[in-house]
Amino acid sequence: MSNVTFFRAKVIAPGTWQIEYAFTEKENVYCYLTEGRDYALAIDTMLGYGNLRAFMKTLTEKPIKLVNTHFHFDHCGGNFAFDECYIHPADLPYFYSEKPLSAQELLERAREIALPECRDEMEESDFIPECPMKTLPVWDGDVFDLGDRQIEVIDVGGHTPGSIVLLDRKFRIAYTGDACNGNTLLGFANALPIERYLKNLLHFKHFEKEFDTMYGGHQVLLPETLDEGIELCGRILAGTDDHELRKGMFGRTAVYGAKHVPEGFGRADGKSFNISYDPDKLLCEGKKKQTIGLAQAPIF
Repeated sequence: MSNVTFFRAKVIAPGTWQIEYAFTEKENVYCYLTEGRDYALAIDTMLGYGNLRAFMKTLTEKPIKLVNTHFHFDHCGGNFAFDECYIHPADLPYFYSEKPLSAQELLERAREIALPECRDEMEESDFIPECPMKTLPVWDGDVFDLGDRQIEVIDVGGHTPGSIVLLDRKFRIAYTGDACNGNTLLGFANALPIERYLKNLLHFKHFEKEFDTMYGGHQVLLPETLDEGIELCGRILAGTDDHELRKGMFGRTAVYGAKHVPEGFGRADGKSFNISYDPDKLLCEGKKKQTIGLAQAPIF
């Protein structure tokens, strides 16, 4: 193993750490570790560079359980350092069908983004290759009881069918993954329709008074971002959003609900939440907008 420092951690609450990559300045991705009396809960594992579990063991002596907010590779890439993970069943088909990167591929990608002083020091043995892993289901309302703190699962499917938020009432934190942020992506083939996502955001809003901060996989945001998301989804469904065509993920043209500033991903109106979506995937399957003409509408 090399001496490269892959991770750094910041305390965000008692027994609670936000973890990011230390060997690069090019990745804006986070995962979290919350320690309780009986065990610690890891929330997501980022991209898979380095041995995240070994690093977490430097922060806590408690046994560690792992939960993924959703199946995307930048949130579960480091899973193979663990024996098992919890994930919403709606994401399981994609979790198993996504081909993980080999240790050699992880090494090559890490070197591409590494700081110069780290690049040549990395070794293939720094990375955890694919291995058998047990997956366990979590549903809306389930609770991780850490002994002296409880973390509740909230279903906020949209970005993926099984996206979840983890609510820590004790320290008033919502760990949101990619469920609600400044670049919420609903243009993927397996994302849920806007109508269903809006329903799930409204479900999430029921918990709004129980947290002060949303710690996500790429951003830290305030609770009012949730209201911005609800408002923008309503505008999209009503056909009154900005419908901005813009270069999105993987160089593809995407439709965004709110206009951006000329450079960057900030909203032109100064708000935080934005969403890219498929204009042909607004309503839940089987539902069609009705057009009522004179023949259909009784006149009184």
